[in-house]
Amino acid sequence: MAYPTVNGPYGLIPTSLIGGRVFAGSTRMIPIASGYATSLYFGDPVKFTSDGTLITSGLAYNSAAAETGGTLGVFLGCEYTSSGGPIYGKNRFQKWTGGTVAADAVAYICDDPYVVMKAAMIAYNASGTPVVGCAPPAALGTNLTPMATATANTGSGANVNGDSNVGLMLASGNVRRTTTAPFRIVQMVPETYLLVTGTATTTSGSTAVTLAAADPDIKTGMLVTGTGIAAGTYVAAVSGTSVTLSANATASGTVTLTFAGYQEVLVKWNAGYHAYDTAVAI
Repeated sequence: MAYPTVNGPYGLIPTSLIGGRVFAGSTRMIPIASGYATSLYFGDPVKFTSDGTLITSGLAYNSAAAETGGTLGVFLGCEYTSSGGPIYGKNRFQKWTGGTVAADAVAYICDDPYVVMKAAMIAYNASGTPVVGCAPPAALGTNLTPMATATANTGSGANVNGDSNVGLMLASGNVRRTTTAPFRIVQMVPETYLLVTGTATTTSGSTAVTLAAADPDIKTGMLVTGTGIAAGTYVAAVSGTSVTLSANATASGTVTLTFAGYQEVLVKWNAGYHAYDTAVAI
């Protein structure tokens, strides 16, 4: 993608540390069991298993629950000796391909519990290919869960290049989440902020809005303002010229609406989700 266009999620990418400290790129090397069957992609949440090796975390799939023993951090590549060459000795890879046989495989893990990570927003309950969404400005300081699809890493989309396709999402209805969740928004990413205006038809007492023309920049989670729109209303769903609001319109008519949201956010681990922040072992 050509930044600042966000056309899909790409996992969790370390950017800095809480307090404005620099993330120097330090990683911890954790063994991967030879033949481990699940692929691991750059930016995936991962965890320890009971034999001391690395496996994927439930946070890479459809789970908002804290893992037993916690999620260790983010997968940032691996190294192992390739079988049969062409380059002998240890080689470095963007991803771990499930089923790879390598007795000396180790992963590079960002395991700092105070790391700040950048991630793309996706629509709540996206099915199949994740759909890019937005976080409204008022979501700053609220919580996010990982993507809603049953299996995040499908081997398609971003995965083709070895990148994770894990994204983060708001609460049901694509509204602010104040309940317990793995990640806390600490900052919005201004480079991918979207501000869109459009003509639309509203109906008093209804959440249904019809746009005069479809606009791909109108995404779920965006804050909506305009005549007849209650304060704090968000885009709950969008398909073509049809927009569903999170609250009923208070007036009927053809009006100009403004949609605002951030396609990317900076997040930190919430207490109880990181492996170094829980007293329960595996």
